[in-house]
Amino acid sequence: MLSEVNRINKELLAPYFNKWETVRDQIETFYDNKDEQAVKLMNVAIDNYSELLEHGGKELDDRKGKVVYILLPLNGEERFDFVKDKISSHYAHIQLDALFTETKKKVARLSIQKK
Repeated sequence: MLSEVNRINKELLAPYFNKWETVRDQIETFYDNKDEQAVKLMNVAIDNYSELLEHGGKELDDRKGKVVYILLPLNGEERFDFVKDKISSHYAHIQLDALFTETKKKVARLSIQKK
């Protein structure tokens, strides 16, 4: 497996997680109130997560025979597709929150491994 793990830097990736933290509760409130602004903010959050994945780099997954993002957690590709496809559902928010949480843990683990 071709890996770019040495590119993982927790401090450089922190702004992506901070952006999510600043809008997470606001999006939750919008969904609770059935306010269409939830979808607008979710689109911004999805773009933020995509940028995070891009910044984290890619590697060749020999088992899947394709290039995948290093930072994606287990079943991350399918789960992120769900978020994008079901953006108007509150469950998309819940899933995106879980993806950010798991990705943050993976960043911490990979940043320790590189030292």
